Amino acid sequence: MNFGEDMESNVDFHIKDEAERLLKEIELLKKNVENSELYSEMRLDLKQNKTLQKHFFRILGSHSHVQVVIYGLGSIEYNFSSQFQLAVALLLKRDFSNCIGNIEIYDPCMSPADIIVFEKLGLKVLTIDENCKKRVQRPTMFYMPNPYCYLVGNLLGANWSSSCLSQISLLTNSFCETLSQMQRTSHNLETALRLERILDVTTEIAIKTSKNQIYASLFSTEIAWHFFDVDPNIDIDIDKPGCYWLDMQRHLEEEFLVDMEKDIMTSWIKLNIYGIGTKGDQPGRYSGIFKDEKGKCFDRYRGNIDVEDNVIAGLEALKIGLAGCVEGMPIAQKLIVESDDVILVHYVNGLPEPNDTAMHMVSEIFDLLKRLTCAVYHIYEEANEAARDLALRGECSNSA
Repeated sequence: MNFGEDMESNVDFHIKDEAERLLKEIELLKKNVENSELYSEMRLDLKQNKTLQKHFFRILGSHSHVQVVIYGLGSIEYNFSSQFQLAVALLLKRDFSNCIGNIEIYDPCMSPADIIVFEKLGLKVLTIDENCKKRVQRPTMFYMPNPYCYLVGNLLGANWSSSCLSQISLLTNSFCETLSQMQRTSHNLETALRLERILDVTTEIAIKTSKNQIYASLFSTEIAWHFFDVDPNIDIDIDKPGCYWLDMQRHLEEEFLVDMEKDIMTSWIKLNIYGIGTKGDQPGRYSGIFKDEKGKCFDRYRGNIDVEDNVIAGLEALKIGLAGCVEGMPIAQKLIVESDDVILVHYVNGLPEPNDTAMHMVSEIFDLLKRLTCAVYHIYEEANEAARDLALRGECSNSA
């Protein structure tokens, strides 16, 4: 007797049995949701709300159907709220089949039984975790019933252009409500800035809810339709990544300065880094210069590195400097890092994603940053002259 095969067979039977149970639950729940006040309001709005209809027709353009992508649903096997939220999507697909097309779904919490149920219900299960960074190529409705804030930011960031935003409708937590409740941590900062910048071109249509609606509480906050009033053929301010990145930089600077003012007696130091890749017979080089709050150089380092990419050389300079601070050489209770390589600063601040070559180094740097109070800023080349001279010629001025 092969106990391994018997055990595997028992597991498969359990999963299939659980999937059958879930299918029955979903069908029963659809009937309850269909008769709920919440879904009745959603259906009525889609049939009678002129603003909602106008935006849907605008998004559709010459297409007959809008594609649906579901993110942030969770597991229907383990969560009743997820079952309810799925039932809403299935009913919308059934009741508005003339304009709502195929449904795709992904959530990292999906169980094997969930996947079987989704496929039997006619949904396409996505197998790659895009981290909600799907870039649209046709009219698309994103349904994100209970997402983490940063996932909404990821979705907006992946479609940060007029041509993409003009094809999107987003059914998720109210942007206005999210902004009012969001804590501006480093994890959510990008999302907060994107939401603030996009609000001026957003039409938000709330789903009417009240406290006495039995199912309304199954959404974490007020849920709403979102449409973006942009002309796909006209460049607008949100298309300019430089403006957004400057907002990010300014906010980080303000946050860091406020933090310093709270504890003025706490010492802080500055680290200027520089890196340049190999070129011809010249080896790749990197350097770092530590300065105190008065701008005086008190420590420095430099070295060679066998890479052609300036960014990789700069990341090496940053990693060595951070590792020294973590080990207490020098002691840095608060650290400001400055680099004249804008791509490096983008990578370390989480935008855009590093390429494959840089990803490993950036991951190591993130681990070091978790152990320090640190901010990484971009400066002009002229302001980074001392670090550049140290890397190229081994010279270092003792002043800022």
